[in-house]
Amino acid sequence: METKYFNLSTSLLFLMLAIILFVKRSHNKRSNNFLALLFLLFSFYSELVYLHLHFVQTKNVFYLSYYLPIDALLMMMMGPCLYFYVLSLLNRTVKIIRCTTLMHLTPLLPCLIFNLIFLLKPVSYRVNWLINDFYDGSIEMVIMNAILYLQIIFYLFISYQTVSTQNKISVYIEQNGFKTNITWVRLFLIVNFIITLISLPFCFFIHNEQANIFIGKSAMNIDFIFLFVMTVLKNAFMDTEKMEEKKILNQMNENQAAGYSKTLTEYMDTYKSYLDVNCSIRSLAVQTNIPEYQLSKLLNAHGGISFADFINDYRLKEAVFYLKDKSKQRKNIDTIALDCGFGSRSSFYRAFDKVYSMSPTAYRNHLDFNHNALEIQ
Repeated sequence: METKYFNLSTSLLFLMLAIILFVKRSHNKRSNNFLALLFLLFSFYSELVYLHLHFVQTKNVFYLSYYLPIDALLMMMMGPCLYFYVLSLLNRTVKIIRCTTLMHLTPLLPCLIFNLIFLLKPVSYRVNWLINDFYDGSIEMVIMNAILYLQIIFYLFISYQTVSTQNKISVYIEQNGFKTNITWVRLFLIVNFIITLISLPFCFFIHNEQANIFIGKSAMNIDFIFLFVMTVLKNAFMDTEKMEEKKILNQMNENQAAGYSKTLTEYMDTYKSYLDVNCSIRSLAVQTNIPEYQLSKLLNAHGGISFADFINDYRLKEAVFYLKDKSKQRKNIDTIALDCGFGSRSSFYRAFDKVYSMSPTAYRNHLDFNHNALEIQ
């Protein structure tokens, strides 16, 4: 009986936490929404387990005949949801309606197939299976648990890799004028990974669904409550963090700015990162070992220029060099655009017109005209 009410209380608790996250004001609403969705899945899962256990203990054959073990489907959706939460926390774009995103739902297929086959079985078979599985376990659930644990380990690993990559750039994430320290996320993923490995053997050796659920849910309760507390704390002290951000940024005095500026200029002249079409402020921060927020501050406050204009300035200087070429093997406009790091002809033309108030073609024709005029003279 204690297990049954443990699931019911968990369901109600995480439903309440999800609602709080949905309505709470935040500088990063997307991450709050993904975490709320994760809690909703956990809440519905706990409610299903509660109903399953209640029907089994009361021997309610009528309701068991309509019950489907879709709790595994909800569990399989938690891994991608956690990963999307981490991405949104790091201010990465997450597009739901996208082939690469929908591929994260692939592990759901075995669960869907099993439920369809289960639905086609006679009522007596389904009722007996649900009762036996809960107390003695079943080969089907062993397979489902194996898939689930593999999925959990996979998503914890890629989430850890994503956070580690960000930490190499900066432990701070800036969004809407606020700065968030993400050091705790890496620690959470490590602890979660350890808990998963510890609970894994119990779920296979004890070999009954009731014990598996209790062990797994106890660990998840601790993990998810920690996630909620950290998220609320970060949002509760937004103003404090913004003040801290200003303090950190103001620490970059003129001498430090000059040093960073020299490092940046030497790196750009030596390695010509701007020729890479995928060059970003994040990648350049890693390459120059200048913290991303400091690099942004250097360009915006000290240089009075955006990162896009900064990169395009280098690319346009490279393009002008090619446009001035008078040899017979000189490059055409499209080739120059690609070689100089522009993603397309149109982006090259827009950037060129912004600076030189004419198209690259017109600029080359103008140079040719002046050159021919000089030769006539």
